[in-house]
Parts: sequence; C-alpha cells; structure tokens
Amino acid sequence: MTEVPERIRRTGSRDRLRLGYPDELVADVLAYARLDGSPAIEVGAGSGRATMKFVARGVRITAVEPNPRLAAVLTRRVAGAPVTVAVSTFEDYVPDRRFGLLFSAQAWHRVDPAVRWRKAAEAVTPGGVVALFWNRERPADRAVNDEIRAAHQVYAPRVPFDRDMLPDPPPWPGIHGLAHRDSHVYRWQVTMPTVDFVATLATRSAYTALPPETRSTLFADILGRLDNEVQVAVDTELYQARTR
Repeated sequence: MTEVPERIRRTGSRDRLRLGYPDELVADVLAYARLDGSPAIEVGAGSGRATMKFVARGVRITAVEPNPRLAAVLTRRVAGAPVTVAVSTFEDYVPDRRFGLLFSAQAWHRVDPAVRWRKAAEAVTPGGVVALFWNRERPADRAVNDEIRAAHQVYAPRVPFDRDMLPDPPPWPGIHGLAHRDSHVYRWQVTMPTVDFVATLATRSAYTALPPETRSTLFADILGRLDNEVQVAVDTELYQARTR
C-alpha cells in the first residue's frame, strides 16, 4: 500500500472524522417524543457523537453498541453521565424495560431488516417514538466534485461518486404498530482537511470492496487533484415515527 493511502488509513481511525449532528435535530426529536423523564435507547451508539447531544439535554440513555473498542471509547466519554453502555448487537439485546424514545444515528441500516422493526416496536412504550437519522456529505464546490469524479472515472468507474454513498432510508412498514411521521432535512457545512475527507470515503463499503491497489491509487490521485481543505456540504436526514 502506498504512503498516502496508509496516511488516510491512520487518519480514518480517529474519532474526529465523525461529523456531529445539528442541535436543531435533537430539539425536534425531543419535542416530538415528549419524554417527560422517560429514558431513551440508542442503537449503534458508536463513540457517542449523538449520545452526548441527547445527554446534554438531560436524557437518560441506554446506549447499545456491538463494537467493544467503540463501546470502550463511549464508556470513557459518558463517565458520570446518566448513560448505560451495553456491548451488544441490537438484534441480541434484551432490554429490561421499555423506552419513550429509540434513536439511531448513522447505524440503522446495519441492523438485520428481518427483525429491526419488531425489535424497535417492542423496545418503546405505547406512543413512544422511533427516530432515525443520517449524514450525507459531499463537497460543496462543484469543481471539487468534478475532480473527484474524474479520478473515479480513471480508477473506479463503477463507484458512483455523484450519488449518495449511504443506503436509502428503509421504508416505514405498515406493521409492528409504527405510524409514519414527516421527515426533516437539516443542511449545514463544515471545512475539513482534504486527507480527512478522503479518509471518510475509505470507511464506506463501496471503497472497501475495491482491490487494495485500486483503492490506494484512487485516493492518491484524489489527494493530488485537490487543495489542502475541502468545504463539505452536509444533509442530515431525520425520520421519525410514533407507535400507535
């Protein structure tokens, strides 16, 4: 592996690469959930970017995270806060109570589709809320997008950079007692070092599936085309539903 992709790999392991979520989103979820002291459960808490946003608003949380390394980071981050960290997949987790809110940031697509809706409905109280949200990022500058697409055309033409890299949000089912509520999109921007932006690409399945040498050459070419920083446009998509 070449020197530049190795630098990307090291950079990609850092928690600072994970973007946060807008305060407005958290306020909207809590206004809709009307917890009134009821606790929440988080699915796929990771290192706690979303967790800490809800904790700051006084929410008691059971944070379910299957990756022991991330769960350890989360445990350190929430020390002293009203957060219980459960090292488990959501599929295997058996809660000892029901919750007024289930939320999942950037992780719901990893839960087994065969059981996730049933498990969600069982985890929340009648009238409780399921809130799912994702960040979708892209360079804000059209010229930067064009340069990255040009690199893809040379080295990875089957990877559609000009499309969303995350899976489409799963449709709300008409079963398991979930009622659909309108979605929201929060648009914001952040400036990132270009090496960090490319490192975020390295974590996505479309790129991990590439042969290592192809991936290395592609990332090196992208870095060679761009300045040191990238202005990134972020769409944070929120989907909420209430149990009947």
